[in-house]
Amino acid sequence: MNKFLLFLSITFLFSCGENKKNSPYIYFAGEIVNPKNDSVILYKDDRKVCSSKLDSNNRFAFELDSSAEEGLYHFGHEEVQYIYLEKGDSLLIRVNTVDFDESLVFDGKGQEINNFLLEMFLTHEDEELNIVEKMYFLNPNEFSKKVDSLHDKKIDLLNTLKTEASLTDNAVRIAKTGIDYTTYLYKEKYPFKHRRAVKEKALMQPPEGFYNYRKELTYNNPNYTYITPYYNFMKQHFGGMSYINCKEGCEVNGSFYINQLHFNEHQITLIDSMVGEKNLKDNLIRNVALNYLLRSDDTYENNTIFMKDLHKVASNNKHIGEIDSLYKSIKNLQPNLVLPKIYIHNVDGEKKSLEDISKAHKNVVFYFWMGENNVHFRHITNRVNQLKENPNNKYTYIGISLRTDEKNWKDIVKSNNLDQKTQYRAEDLKKLNNILIINGKLNRAVITDNGKIIDGFANIYGNYNK
Repeated sequence: MNKFLLFLSITFLFSCGENKKNSPYIYFAGEIVNPKNDSVILYKDDRKVCSSKLDSNNRFAFELDSSAEEGLYHFGHEEVQYIYLEKGDSLLIRVNTVDFDESLVFDGKGQEINNFLLEMFLTHEDEELNIVEKMYFLNPNEFSKKVDSLHDKKIDLLNTLKTEASLTDNAVRIAKTGIDYTTYLYKEKYPFKHRRAVKEKALMQPPEGFYNYRKELTYNNPNYTYITPYYNFMKQHFGGMSYINCKEGCEVNGSFYINQLHFNEHQITLIDSMVGEKNLKDNLIRNVALNYLLRSDDTYENNTIFMKDLHKVASNNKHIGEIDSLYKSIKNLQPNLVLPKIYIHNVDGEKKSLEDISKAHKNVVFYFWMGENNVHFRHITNRVNQLKENPNNKYTYIGISLRTDEKNWKDIVKSNNLDQKTQYRAEDLKKLNNILIINGKLNRAVITDNGKIIDGFANIYGNYNK
């Protein structure tokens, strides 16, 4: 990594802000191995600070002047990674996009706190899956003791690092908050996970003292909003409280969780009444709204009621435009409407609209695949072949490739003997995602008849040949 220090001292690829003499700058630079695009974007909270083009060696650099805020930032290059920056830092990274988190290495001034935060992130992933997940069958007191023990070991590591690396109070505060709220999150999940682990119908009510940490919770500290464990805790916290508190109002035939409209409106009311920090409130409400709207099992009529009520309490939410856009896309995918104007390309490079393709083949099922996901591609291909072989089949199945670059896409189509007349590639993936609301749901399918929508939220594993 020493070559980065030399590189950093010689030149910077991009500078943000005015260059002021004798100012405490922040330097952030590094190398992206196997880059996915030609730039790296730096954000403070959810605000773009600046971007840096990769050079011929796939290196980037940022120089922030004295006006830059200290604290959590994140950089984006397909995936996102949080970093902590202070005045005088010269933080360097090296990361391979093939294994982003595991390959990430920090060096330079500021490396200690960032390596610690990364270690805590990776520890949490392993700890939750391989340790805590296996403890939810325990009674509340035993569970609490064990997760508290995990918490205390991390705090000991932080205290040692604080002494050895002379961490600032703010850096320690950020790290401790992440550790604390990871433990709190385990406890918030406990009643729900315990019920599943011991196969009980009723939700356990933990004993007095189990939730003592709630007395110390803060809903109004702007420095915590973008700490990932804190935000994840808040999502679970409000979801859990809503689940418990609104049982009577949401109950339908003995099961209140079925009533998604009431449950999610209850969450938003709770968030709106308890959270004072605007960014946190806006982000939590956005999370509830997007999760609800993306649940295709609820009715469009309920979606409409939800949106009307949402605007009554969150019309000034900074994400309201995004939420409105999603609702509009849902509205435009209702049965009997003409397919939205989206263009895709065939293997000959010809651009065709979904509507024209549907009209040409009459009954069409559009499905989606990614060449990088071999398991999914194999399953989808087998499923489509199975549907085609059904004696009652009346559909033409049109495959749309997502993300796969053009050359790789053509190679996959050819090597797998796919019918080239029914294979297309999305050029504007973002537009297609926004309009058809794919959002990683690769089992999604859109059923059409002569250019009109029959079912905009179908599943490729559904039965279309009844």
